[in-house]
Amino acid sequence: MDSEQHVFARQENGLTFQTEIEHCELVVLNTCGFLQSARSEAREYIDALIELKEKGLIGRIDVRGCMPAFECASSLAAEFPDVDEWFGIPPTSEAHAPRHLLTEKHVAYLRIADGCSRRCAYCAIPKIRGNFRSVPEEIVIQEAKRLADGGVKELIVIAQETTFWGSDLYGKPKLATLLRQLEKIDGFRWIRLMYTYPQYFEDDLIDLFAAGGKLLPYIDIPLQHANDEILKQMNRRVPKLEAERLLEKLRTRIDNLVLRTSFIVGFPGETDAMFRELLHFAEEWKFERVGVFRFSAEPGTPAGQFSPKIPAKTIDRRWEQLHKTCEKHSIAWGTRQKGKIVDVQIDGNYVDGDGRKEAQLFIGRTFADAPDIDPVVYVTGEQLSPGTLIECEIVEVNGNDLVGIAAS
Repeated sequence: MDSEQHVFARQENGLTFQTEIEHCELVVLNTCGFLQSARSEAREYIDALIELKEKGLIGRIDVRGCMPAFECASSLAAEFPDVDEWFGIPPTSEAHAPRHLLTEKHVAYLRIADGCSRRCAYCAIPKIRGNFRSVPEEIVIQEAKRLADGGVKELIVIAQETTFWGSDLYGKPKLATLLRQLEKIDGFRWIRLMYTYPQYFEDDLIDLFAAGGKLLPYIDIPLQHANDEILKQMNRRVPKLEAERLLEKLRTRIDNLVLRTSFIVGFPGETDAMFRELLHFAEEWKFERVGVFRFSAEPGTPAGQFSPKIPAKTIDRRWEQLHKTCEKHSIAWGTRQKGKIVDVQIDGNYVDGDGRKEAQLFIGRTFADAPDIDPVVYVTGEQLSPGTLIECEIVEVNGNDLVGIAAS
């Protein structure tokens, strides 16, 4: 959303947006910065842009986002003197400034809060984006209506922690109230909730998921680990048993539920027994979608100073084991779809490695698939417009992805 707002502002100042980098007067790089791997990747992009600038293929370079907010601006300027401007995070007052969507036109993200007050021991987000701040309901609804009027069909609700929304405004979380208001807006087909936290998953929110309205039965609930000692060291506030009670409630009360979570392996002090407990937990709960991350010791975080450190080879081995286990359950979910007629939202034509569009092959997603991070459906059909919802017969499973034929 920060990038979309910046593009809109630049357009208002007379610039024309284009996706091709070469021959641009201004190239804007919006960075992620809360992991070392992300900052390293950003540096590679900056080096590549500087090379294009030296060849005269682009003009100014503007680097924005989390990396300039996390690192010392003067140090970055000294490291990359050819970058023309550094800018961190926009102020909260700009949270819902007008924007130029960079997603497919039928998909948009809606940020309902910014910052985080959790202080998980491994996480640099509070340092980068500050404490948790809810966007007031009237501003959220105004922005959502604007998106719906613009043709958005899938609204993806985001924050560093969505389930805490309203706590700073009303004295307690009131996410279910906000989601009910979003469901009333004409135009949206799907509402997808991301980045929930297991501590404030109240019954009214579960009831809303179970009601079968626009809010999809897709819950993204990062749990990070399953060993109580590791969870305590992480400063996570939900122990394993409490998480399991919530998972049981969600599985029992919400039909066709797809659960997405994330885990961290190699946290300091993680023993083989602790890792086996996590592995067993993932095997037992059979999450349909999982992101597995290697622990990264980030500057300025408590966990960056924790010991004993886990050797990199051990972390890699544990990552492979857990990833393999989780992927098995993702593939199993896909296999269960084979032979069914399912609803698929079309995102666009399939584009091959040379940039050519396939006329009769399309990329789509089921309700179980968030953009960019989850599997897709390869759909054979004719003249399927982006944003349309079609019935599709699933005929094959290709790894995590599905292969289907548009029903006539």
